[in-house]
Amino acid sequence: MTEQEKAAHDALINEVKTQISTMLENKADNSAIKDLENVLNVYKEAAEKTATKEEVETIKASLINIEAIVKAIKEDAAKAPVTTDLRAALEANKEALKALKSGNKRENMHGFTIDVNKTVGTMLESANISGGNVPVEQRIAGMNAIASRRVRLMDLFSKGVATSNIISWVYQSGKEGAAGGTAEGAVKNQIDFNLVVASQVLCKRTAFIKISDEMIDDIDFINSEINNELMRELLKDIELTAYSGNGTAPALNGIYIVAPTFAAGTFAGTVDNANEVDVLAVAINQILIAEQPMPTYILMHPSDVTALKLVKLSTSDKRYIDRLMIVAGTLLMDGVPIIPTTLVTAGTFLMGSFDMATLYEKGGIMVEVGLDADDFTRNLRTIRAEWRGALVTKNNDRTAFVKGNILNCKNSFRNYLINEISPHYSNL
Repeated sequence: MTEQEKAAHDALINEVKTQISTMLENKADNSAIKDLENVLNVYKEAAEKTATKEEVETIKASLINIEAIVKAIKEDAAKAPVTTDLRAALEANKEALKALKSGNKRENMHGFTIDVNKTVGTMLESANISGGNVPVEQRIAGMNAIASRRVRLMDLFSKGVATSNIISWVYQSGKEGAAGGTAEGAVKNQIDFNLVVASQVLCKRTAFIKISDEMIDDIDFINSEINNELMRELLKDIELTAYSGNGTAPALNGIYIVAPTFAAGTFAGTVDNANEVDVLAVAINQILIAEQPMPTYILMHPSDVTALKLVKLSTSDKRYIDRLMIVAGTLLMDGVPIIPTTLVTAGTFLMGSFDMATLYEKGGIMVEVGLDADDFTRNLRTIRAEWRGALVTKNNDRTAFVKGNILNCKNSFRNYLINEISPHYSNL
């Protein structure tokens, strides 16, 4: 081969290298045919111009395979998988291509073969896909949390900031005497009362979760979801102890515990066919005659709220009681909103002027991440949440609330004289 022929041969080989590189790097299947045709033409020119028989035979061996592929693709453009197979085969023959690219010496010339004689058949997801999901599944962002009680009570209280670990107040007690008229020269009317100091210690409520470093690193949303879970569960716990805590640290002085029990008073044994609406009406009256303001909310279990909606005027009159109204999706009893919540035990209720109770907080909820015990050696992290505070319902404000068992309240309206005469009808 002369120097001039060798230069021409080298130029052709470089062109082959360029075309094959383009074909391998091109991701668009619709351009694969054009790339193959370019390579095919270059090979044909190389076969015609190369000097040695060995070089011609090497190039022709590759030429036959590429011609078959181009022909198959042109005959049926719908056979896109063939293009994909071609690309995979070319990737598998990278070493041969590297040898082609490495120089122009005869010993570096290598042919490669591509099998395009696969049996054509119907492609099915169930049969032709393995090792994973194709296409990749659509993952909805975030995490689907377990249904949980909505925190309602916390928003009803007045809010205060605790500056000490003990909240105290002074209340009036043991009031005696009364103002009145006084005759000339007579002793005036004397009044006296006692001052009593009461207090409530701040309580701490906490929760924590342990999690591995790998989980934090590998799941992008896990940190925010853990924070949400801690906050949600801690708030539910605070709400629960603010409702039914016994007042001994670390429990709050729950509003249901300090609220007076329902008393029928002058209505005992006088209400005919008593129902849930009658109970709530008399409970409101109990608060008003205690010289307290009109209740701001009534808390009931959702099932009891539903039962309240079903109360009719009488057994014969199926109209609903019109003193119950639904405004903007909220049920009202004589204008007082009724809040359904599973915080309240079924069959009971709590009503009152909730702004008469104050929830004092020291710093709000704090969420911190740290190491605990052997966390460091186990690649763990501890995420904790804590809250400190106290619920204060001053002694003389507690009559602004009423609690009761609905069935017992209805029973208190019955005519016990009739029940004593005829015990058989005691459940009427």
